[in-house]
Amino acid sequence: MWYPKNFLTFVFTATILLLSTQSVASEPLSIDIQGNKVEAVIHLPGGISADITLQFENTVGLTKDSLGLSAELVDVTSLSFLDRLPDVTNIVPALAFPMMITIEPKADSGFSFSGLATVDVHTHNLEYTAGTPLRFFKAPLNGEFKDITVTMGAGSYRVRGATGGFSQFIIAADLRASLVVVNNKFNDLQTALNDFAAQIDSDVYTQLLQDLADINQLILLQEYNAASNKLNAFKRSVNDNRGNNIPDVWRSSRDIRNVAGELIAYANTLRFSLRLVK
Repeated sequence: MWYPKNFLTFVFTATILLLSTQSVASEPLSIDIQGNKVEAVIHLPGGISADITLQFENTVGLTKDSLGLSAELVDVTSLSFLDRLPDVTNIVPALAFPMMITIEPKADSGFSFSGLATVDVHTHNLEYTAGTPLRFFKAPLNGEFKDITVTMGAGSYRVRGATGGFSQFIIAADLRASLVVVNNKFNDLQTALNDFAAQIDSDVYTQLLQDLADINQLILLQEYNAASNKLNAFKRSVNDNRGNNIPDVWRSSRDIRNVAGELIAYANTLRFSLRLVK
């Protein structure tokens, strides 16, 4: 549902005033780490809360301090926030869940991980319904948000995304046509592969380029199931070559790129959107 901007501003202002009169949870952020898994519980003023689960394949130096996890309420009607959305007309922030989660390890923390990281968010502030447009978005610090959704589910709303890096995460309603989203995600995957060309073995890169060309052709032919299957083959090629022919480590020092993790993350969210095309 669309609301005029002055109404949204009023809603947010009134909400903040209400929140300021309510008690804050004694522990607004609790973090528990077991091996390569992080579980966090976030309570912000006004009952805005979420359970966060991070699952890594392998980590080095993972601690509460090195992870750099925090959360805050944001003014989702402000121009500075709306400017970060890729389509301000058709991507609508979740007014009932104005939480932005930031994971930004300090450069000298010594934290690193390899492969893919999955991020699960569960909140009772939102409700899952069949066909819900709610999606999980990620952005670099102060950068543009992109949909990274991999799965969604009930209870009350659960969403999972995958990433080869960090920084900020939100939930918003994406009202764009499914095929528009698919084309945007394919372009993001193609751009990422091109950007990583110098870091990938030349023979492997050539094969991955051909895989993407095949996927693009299948999308144009509206063969979405076949495109999804070909995307799985692309992911297997990346996974089979990671480590030796494709870099697969993220470090807090930011001196290398987790190429394999990022390519697989782009492929995973594209596959999610391919399943939604009618």
